[in-house]
Amino acid sequence: MEQKTESYYEDPKDNIAFERCIEVMSRLIMKYGPGLLEKMDQEKLKDLISAEIESGADKNRFLSRMLGYCKLMTDRK
Repeated sequence: MEQKTESYYEDPKDNIAFERCIEVMSRLIMKYGPGLLEKMDQEKLKDLISAEIESGADKNRFLSRMLGYCKLMTDRK
């Protein structure tokens, strides 16, 4: 059974190319999206922690500890 495609463009070749592009983009988002979101969340947390810690504190140790706690919390989900 042949699947009817939506008509986005007048040329059928353009429609097929557009649908293929959307399919590839969707697969990339599904594959890399969760990892990118986690990385963005870690960067936000790092910035937040750096802003909150006094300059005299051991920022690196505290930051790694907090990121470790967040990783443990996300692993439990």
